Amino acid sequence: MFASIGKAFAMLFDRDFRGLVFWTLVLTALLFAALLAGIEYALVQAPDLGARWVNWFLELAAPLALLVAIFALGAPVAAAVGSIFLDRIAARVDAHFYPNDPRAPGTPFFTGAWANIRLVGLALLINLALLAADAETVGLAGIAGIFVNGWLLGREFFELASLRHLSPRQSDALRRRHGAAIYLCGLLIAIFSVIPVLDLVAPFFGAALMAHLFKRLSHQDQIA
Repeated sequence: MFASIGKAFAMLFDRDFRGLVFWTLVLTALLFAALLAGIEYALVQAPDLGARWVNWFLELAAPLALLVAIFALGAPVAAAVGSIFLDRIAARVDAHFYPNDPRAPGTPFFTGAWANIRLVGLALLINLALLAADAETVGLAGIAGIFVNGWLLGREFFELASLRHLSPRQSDALRRRHGAAIYLCGLLIAIFSVIPVLDLVAPFFGAALMAHLFKRLSHQDQIA
């Protein structure tokens, strides 16, 4: 697991992956900017609530709301961008690090499309629910969200990487056998996704990490 983490992190500075790193950074930044601009617009357009002190308080709270939004949007943005680029990143990982392995047959279109939609949809639903819960238990839901997103991002990113090589049944079996390692790697991706600056590289790092982790586990089990 630690070797996979080290390889994925080193890829951020590898000239052979510079283009993929750049475009994932650009798309991640644009997606964050668009979502935050939408939230800020909604705050500006909010109706006057009557009492001057209430409106004054809401104006002061707006920057805090944007910071909370950045925290809450980290996992969905990582999921969205990661799902777009994972196949290309994993293919480059295969060619660069594992040239002697059999070539991946690729993920069937509908299988991959459903996996991508499910990942992004679950990330949005879970994090919106956590954001609502955080209003009741300030801070606790945010901490819990890291652990929940660790499970989600680990499970789904690993599935996207493994489906390039395996059937859904084989992918599920491999994931169940190595659930602890996959969860810990997912937890690291979730932590990256909520730390400013690191959240910009979380999609690339997550995709690369799971591509390496799949290779290590499949070699260990001798299934690919």
